[in-house]
Parts: sequence; structure tokens; C-alpha cells
Amino acid sequence: MTKVIIDITPLRGQKTGIGNYLYYTLKKLLSQYNEIDYYGFSTGIRKFSKDSIEILKKIKKTTTVPIPTTLLYKYWNTFSYPSLDYILPTADLYHATNYYLPPVKMKSILTIYDLSFLKNVFESNKKIVSLFSKRIHTSAQIASHIITCSNYSKKEITNILGVPPEKISVAYPGVDRDIFYPSDKQNALAELKKKHSIQFPFILFVGTIEDRKNVDGLIDIFAHITDKLPHSLVIVGKKTPSFPKVAEKICKLKKSEKVIIIDYIEKHSDLRLFYNSADAFIFPSLEEGFGIPVLEAMACGCPVVSSNRGALREVVGEHGITHDPYDTLGFAQKIMELLTNSKEVEKQIQYGLSQSKKFDWELTAKTHYEVYKKVAIDD
Repeated sequence: MTKVIIDITPLRGQKTGIGNYLYYTLKKLLSQYNEIDYYGFSTGIRKFSKDSIEILKKIKKTTTVPIPTTLLYKYWNTFSYPSLDYILPTADLYHATNYYLPPVKMKSILTIYDLSFLKNVFESNKKIVSLFSKRIHTSAQIASHIITCSNYSKKEITNILGVPPEKISVAYPGVDRDIFYPSDKQNALAELKKKHSIQFPFILFVGTIEDRKNVDGLIDIFAHITDKLPHSLVIVGKKTPSFPKVAEKICKLKKSEKVIIIDYIEKHSDLRLFYNSADAFIFPSLEEGFGIPVLEAMACGCPVVSSNRGALREVVGEHGITHDPYDTLGFAQKIMELLTNSKEVEKQIQYGLSQSKKFDWELTAKTHYEVYKKVAIDD
């Protein structure tokens, strides 16, 4: 039986995009592809998220190095020792799920979600840049195969890291349809009011508050519409060192009370209430390897106005509403054109629901399984 060791470190702490991608992929692998023995490896000292603990019970064995991940990566970057083969069970291959491939002699698979940290040294990514940029080129060449989450990222990996396209497989993320689905808007609003003090109606952004997500640009976009529409702006996301800059811009806004910040929400069923209640989902990101919040919004029947950068056009499809995130006035006009046209709102709701069905975690897991089997048997 094929034995695969998977780096489950992204399941520690608050799960964001990478953690959710691994969580749902692993959940499907463990339930549908039992002819593989799955083992875990993790670093760090943070606790695993509650929902992750349940699926990790199905893993054969987990090897943990209780050393802060950043410290361990710095050591490996300097000494390239010890090899993981000395501390892990014998296996057919090792899957590094978060950009970084430690020293390892067995066959390996590396997941690279995007290369924004190489192209744009955003302020909140300095730790990532210092840890990953020194090793990413070597890791990409050493890895037996690479998995990424969009055709856009595949092209970037080929162009920037020089990896042949045949060595890269695309496994699009999916959406959990047991959680993210359309529901009655009035009921969702009523539930949301019980939990949060929000001014209605509102437009929504979900994502980590970091430079790459262009939240300060979102504030500029909102400034163009705040006198023309009754909507408030709700921002749901984990704060990073970029947040003070965003907070300062909000304070200077003419109607700053119309911007509401909601911290990271762990329960996805609570997050769904925001998507179900919002009049539109706004995502002016500067760089995305995929853009899971956009997919979640579409699956919930929330019309989307998205950036046209990175892989976002792949997510929203050819009939979705996109615009250049650096053109804040033009972006704001796209939002106003949508929200002042009820026929367009309904059209985008139905289109988004249809487009979201193209992305499924079962397909994500199937691609991983096929890559595992192929790499394991290749000489």
C-alpha cells in the first residue's frame, strides 16, 4: 500500500486560505481514497483547530517537532540538515503543503499556491519572503512534482521558477456546500443582528487584512460611493501588521462610522450569514493564486465585484464583474452599476451560483490522489 506523509502544520492555529485548502482536501482524501496510508508531520507549538482534530484521528501516525516553525525553517535554510528521513517513518513520498520543502531524500510533492511573495514584497509578508524566497527555487527543482491551485499560478511557477509545465498539476479549491449555500436573506439578517452590530444594508469584504488584499484600496473605493449609496462596508478578516495603516485611512474617511471591522470568524456557518446578508461582495485584491472568499460568496448567492488580477478571472469566469483594483473610481462605478440595477443583481446571483459549481473539493482530492499514485510509482 502506498504510504504518504503530509505536512499538516497549516491546520494549526486559525485556518486561513492555506489551512482551509489542506483541511478540505485531506478530509476528502481520508474518506474516499483508503488505498493510501496517510501519515502526518507537523512543526510548531500552536494547537490544531477544533475541526482539524477530528479528521486527524484518521491519520495513521503524526510526527511532531515542537519547535516554532519559523525557527526550524531558518535552521534548515542555513544548514540543510537534518533530513526528514531520519525522523519520519519510511514512506513512498512526502507532501510539503505550504511552499517549504525541508531537506528530504524520499520522493516529494510541493504545493505552491502563488508567488506573490517573490513578485511583491508587501509589508505583511516580510517573514514569508525571508523564509521562503531563499529556498523556493531549490525546493521547486528538487520536488518530484508540484501542485498549485490555478492555471495562473502554474504559469507563474513555470515563468519565474523555471519548472516545466508537465511537472505541475492544477488542483482548484472547492467550496463546502454543506456550509456555503443560499438562504433566505431576511432570516440571515435576523441571525446576524443577534451576533453583530452592523448597519444595514452593507457590502462585504472577507480576507486577511494585509497589503496584498488591498484593503486600503477598498477604503478608497468605498469613499467614492459612501455619499451615493446607503450601504455600510463590513470587513471580516484577521488583522496583520498592515492593519494600523488601514485603520488610519478609515479614520480619515468622511463617514468612517460606516466601516465596520469584524475580526477573524472561525465558524464557517457564522461566516455564511455575512455572505447571505450582504448586497454585494467586494474583492479588490492585488494578487491571488485563487481567491476562496470569492467562490464562497458566489456559492451563497451573493453577487461579486472582483479584481481582475491574478487567478480571479478564472474564479469568477468570463461573465463575472471584474475591474482593475488600482482604478478605485472605476471599481466604485462597477459597484454602483450593480447595486442600482436589480436585474443585474439577479443575473449575477444566478451566474455566480452556476459558476461556483465548477469547483468541488472532490475534484481537488482526486487530483491529489492521482499525483500521489503517479509520483509513487515513477522511477
